[in-house]
Amino acid sequence: MCANAGTAPEKSGPTRFPLAGAVALVLVAVLPAAPTLAADYSWPVVRVVDGDTVKVDASADLPPELASLSVRLRGVDTPEKGRRAKCGSERQAGRAATAFTEAAIGKAESVIVRDPAWGKWGGRVIADLVLDGKPLSSTLIAAGHGRNYDGGRRESWCPKEAPGN
Repeated sequence: MCANAGTAPEKSGPTRFPLAGAVALVLVAVLPAAPTLAADYSWPVVRVVDGDTVKVDASADLPPELASLSVRLRGVDTPEKGRRAKCGSERQAGRAATAFTEAAIGKAESVIVRDPAWGKWGGRVIADLVLDGKPLSSTLIAAGHGRNYDGGRRESWCPKEAPGN
């Protein structure tokens, strides 16, 4: 006789977490069709989150559950703003980078999301944002609002303290 005879078997798999199973099924079905190859998309920018992150409406190409995408600009890091900033100068520079991105997108005649791919953090997509044929990442760096970024450790935007302080 089995040691656990008379007890209900432990639930496992998708029946234990039906919502998680359903989401996983949708992602498995959609991700292969999601844009991961070299491609250009005319997804409208609905909001600038900060200097290197925007929200886009991808409803023309994705199901409603995935259509509101947060897109991080490939190849650039800009200072944080608000509570995420590590010091006052970073906060101020973050606001300036955000304003620069808003203005650049606002005056662009053509805004293209190029080569989107799923990122490693927070469900964001990593992509190039091309404004009138020029990558916004390069424009941010040239204007002093961003630094080259390869996805590794980010350098601090705060001034270094003098030794002994």
